[in-house]
Amino acid sequence: MSFQKNIKNLFLFLIPCFMFLLMSCQSSLDDTIAPEGQGTVTFSVSNYRQVSFDDISSSTVTTRAETISMTLANLSLTVFDADTKEIVSPTVLHKSDDYMDKPLEFSQFSVSLPYGRYRILVLGYNGKKACNIASLNHISWADDYVPNTFLYQEEFTLSEGSNLNKEITLKHVVAAFRVKAEDAIPAELKAMRFTCSVGGTVLDAMTGLAKQSTGRTSEISVPNSYVGTEGLDFTVYLFLPSEQTNGSYTVQALGQGNAVLYEKRFNDVPLRINYLTTWQGKLFEKSDDDVPSVQPGFNVKWDMDWADTILLTP
Repeated sequence: MSFQKNIKNLFLFLIPCFMFLLMSCQSSLDDTIAPEGQGTVTFSVSNYRQVSFDDISSSTVTTRAETISMTLANLSLTVFDADTKEIVSPTVLHKSDDYMDKPLEFSQFSVSLPYGRYRILVLGYNGKKACNIASLNHISWADDYVPNTFLYQEEFTLSEGSNLNKEITLKHVVAAFRVKAEDAIPAELKAMRFTCSVGGTVLDAMTGLAKQSTGRTSEISVPNSYVGTEGLDFTVYLFLPSEQTNGSYTVQALGQGNAVLYEKRFNDVPLRINYLTTWQGKLFEKSDDDVPSVQPGFNVKWDMDWADTILLTP
């Protein structure tokens, strides 16, 4: 068989293959194009949150950005109709089960929608409890759990002949209270119970505040492996009814059968969204005295995970 004939046969063989590849590529391209009457919106979630210290006179730190990828285990996106407030696009969820060791990937979200007005809701939160988005005004987690939570929501319009690309920066919407035990974890300790007089467990995404200020009770299990360890801290989160408020906390160390082993009462605790309020001292000791009230002249210092730390003195 001549060389020319071999080339001709090879060419005839390659033509169908080329046409098949071309059709496959075209099909793939068609899949990325929004149907007629719709447009595509791409949301890029930033791995940073902006932190401002402008209102903290005792701090010399200026506005800066801090990474939050190691803070979050879940990142979700939900689209609502701007007028009816009904969900028009099922929630898309990114999860990271090992977020403490591996940062959550901040992937882009892309959705195709009919032309119109919408409101986007992006939630970043930790933990494994299921999130229930009943509406923009009623977001909660299973078992009345309140995770470390970040939020973004905004109204946008998708018009004919235009696709949108939007950059998202998440906002911290919880306050935190932490107690750090200077003494060792007792052998009989099974859990820590925190009861606060203010705040709530349901988030209103339109305001970034608690839907109702009913107070909250939460428990943190203490594994046996912690027995004898000193310097452990316990942190609980809360949605507040306003940017800042004062509340009372009762912290109880629980033994078998939820028996109260030790109890401390904290009065007038300053709580503020995006702030961490901490107390450090002897936690596991018998005492009937309340921790003294804290006045506004508290010390403020930078914390890598929070805008600031409000320090409570024993």
